[in-house]
Amino acid sequence: MEQKQTCECRIPDSPYMRAVGLFIRVMRRHHACVERRIGDLGIHHSQHRMLMQLAKREGERPSQKELAEAMGISPAAVTVTLKKLEKEGYICRSMTDEDNRRNEIRITEKGLQKVMESRAVFESTDTEMFAGFSPEEIATVISFMERLDHNLDAAGAPADPIAKAPRERKEM
Repeated sequence: MEQKQTCECRIPDSPYMRAVGLFIRVMRRHHACVERRIGDLGIHHSQHRMLMQLAKREGERPSQKELAEAMGISPAAVTVTLKKLEKEGYICRSMTDEDNRRNEIRITEKGLQKVMESRAVFESTDTEMFAGFSPEEIATVISFMERLDHNLDAAGAPADPIAKAPRERKEM
């Protein structure tokens, strides 16, 4: 009878790997919780991101091209998302007097209301996540995250790799 050989090539986790794994897990769980709650507001993730970008730039009236660049998505994805937002009354688009090819986008009061609702979602999720933490502990977490960010700067990591690489997937 032939015996099967098994290879126990398991590499033990380092404390760094455990810390990074937990950090990633917490971030993913936070993201999933926020996404579910934003969805409960009746708005898709990409629409929410677009409204947040427009609220941040309120008064600027950016073009579709400028929004695509700022969000790291394709102009086609911006077009699809803006059509849905316009249909729901969250944004208005208008041609400029100088260039009929340029659409300026403006968030409406209804859109601003949705942004306020979503900010409340973030606030409540963050409050729940940090339940039981003292102000000093939260300050310590912030200090640790700032140090990690600084260390990644020193290691040559891009400041915001997601914003620099446009995604070509279709946004809704």
